[in-house]
Amino acid sequence: MTTGANPRPSKARSGRRSRSYGGFCPQFKYQIGETFGKTTNKILQDSTISSSGRLVLASIGSSKTNEDDTDPKLKLLKARTNSWGDQKLVEKMVPGYTGFIPKSEHYYGNRYAVNCRSAISDFEANHQAHKEKTMKLYLIGALQSGKQVDKSAIKTLPKLKSRHFMPLQTIASEPKTYISKKTLQHSCSPFYMKNENSNKCFMSGYTGFVPRSRPLIGLGYPSITHQALNDFTDNTKKLTESAQKDISIQRQEVEVMNSKPIYPIESGLVPHYTGHIPGQKFRYGETFGHSTQNAMRIKVSC
Repeated sequence: MTTGANPRPSKARSGRRSRSYGGFCPQFKYQIGETFGKTTNKILQDSTISSSGRLVLASIGSSKTNEDDTDPKLKLLKARTNSWGDQKLVEKMVPGYTGFIPKSEHYYGNRYAVNCRSAISDFEANHQAHKEKTMKLYLIGALQSGKQVDKSAIKTLPKLKSRHFMPLQTIASEPKTYISKKTLQHSCSPFYMKNENSNKCFMSGYTGFVPRSRPLIGLGYPSITHQALNDFTDNTKKLTESAQKDISIQRQEVEVMNSKPIYPIESGLVPHYTGHIPGQKFRYGETFGHSTQNAMRIKVSC
């Protein structure tokens, strides 16, 4: 496992590095003309190049110091390992594990095992604190409701400072959404704002449908949407009020007057008239105008 420190070989190890080594080697990019092994051997043995003096490889042997009795993190990890819960997050995490490790994004700069141990212990500590708070809340509710509670657990309870008694009584079927009056809220839709509210508009770049905005031009997008939403709100209000009123229909009959008759009496029809003329197919020997004069007349045969 590599670290961020610059490598410095000890007397027992050679200064050369393998060609597959992918770690950091100081001043290597400025060296040319030699093989990788000779270049790294020269660089790592050069005392003029600054380095941390630590080895790249960490010791894989067990630590001589006994941290089990002093480190509280190891106690939390051992308690988690011995439990019947999830066994994926344990004390000794193997490098290469691709699963999710909670709070691991807050720990960096050390080996994988050290970072995992710190993250898991922090997560376990928060879990234990939440469990203790939940238990205290349950004990307070049990005491206020008159249930029997273990006397040893009562000693650990804090002083009661709340003016409400547990369990809390239900006053509504669904809780109301809390909206602060001091901060700008975006949970309220512009459609439900009042017309006097300057925030009743849409920001430039909004691609949704805005009713009554199509005939409005020549203004900025917020001004157009503000005016369109006001018109839409007023129209919706009028329709709602009209829907609540009683409907009464009074219609006057209109007499149809034949102001211009189709078949004139004193004159005939204009030639090329394509409408129906009663009895015209039985008339012959006269012009179209004479034969169509007073077309509605009734001829009596002898």
